[in-house]
Parts: sequence; C-alpha cells; structure tokens
Amino acid sequence: MTLTASDTLPQLTGERLTLRVPAPQDRSLYASFYAVSETTVGGYRGNRSDAEISAIHTRDMAHWDKHGFGIFLIHDTADGTFYGGTGIAYPTGWQQDELTWWLMPAARGKGVATRASRTVITWAYDTLGWSRVQTYMRDENAPARALAQRLGGRITHRDTFPDGVTRDVFVLPRTVA
Repeated sequence: MTLTASDTLPQLTGERLTLRVPAPQDRSLYASFYAVSETTVGGYRGNRSDAEISAIHTRDMAHWDKHGFGIFLIHDTADGTFYGGTGIAYPTGWQQDELTWWLMPAARGKGVATRASRTVITWAYDTLGWSRVQTYMRDENAPARALAQRLGGRITHRDTFPDGVTRDVFVLPRTVA
C-alpha cells in the first residue's frame, strides 16, 4: 500500500486499485451507483432521487472533515475505471464505526471489495493507529458476510443498532494490502 496526501486527505494505492477521498466533481460517480435499480442491500439501495444522491455525496465528503476518515472511491489504477466505494464510516447516531463497501454491478465478484478493504484495513491500523477495525451487516447480506470472513473477520458479539436491527459485529485483523 502506498499513501499519498493532497493537503491532508489521503490517497491509497493497493493491488491494482487507487482509493481516493470523494471530491465535489464526483457527484456523477455517486449518481451512477445509486441510480442502479439492482442496488438494494441495506442502506445501499438504488433508484435514489437527485436530492438523495446529493445528500449522500455531501455527507461522505463532510465525514472526512468531521472524523478524519471516511469513504474512499475505488478506481482501477491502470485505466481509472470507477468501481465503487469503501472506507470506514461512523454513521450519525450510531454507536460504532464500520468498514463499509459498495460496488458497481460490473465490479462485483472480481475481488475488488477484498483488495480495497484490505488496503483500508491496513491504513486504519498503520496510519490511523487503530487497535480495532470492525464491520457489521444485516444477517441476510450473504455477500458482505462472506467478504468479512475472507478478510479474516471474527464475530465478537451481536449488537442492536439504531435502526432496530441486530447484527453480528466482525473484528477484522490487520492484513497485508
């Protein structure tokens, strides 16, 4: 993993991927993801309105100012293709941060989420100095559960979240990106 900074915002380079902080000109990338009708897992549902897409994009940019970490946009290092997002979010009103990810349909099943997540996990441990990186998802989200397991995630407990859903919490080990 290579870390570069533009001002104070990081850009990470992992295995064939570049992860960068969202910028104002990236709203169209958010629209390309949230307009996809087959996106229906958890908070990542498709068919969002323009106002919803703008709010999500603005929230993700502001998250960096508020917390010093957040969502990275995932791009192919060689050709710049946009694959989705991954990073560590601390949703407003929630009691825990989480590693999260969302992918364009064409990027799914190709190892993109695994490679990008490993890069973010390494960054959180090595650069942010965290002692724990975790993720959680709805029980029925089989692809996310499988990814947590591929990342070496270990279920430490179940917790009920502000949306009323009880989820397993996976702690993810430091990995080599």
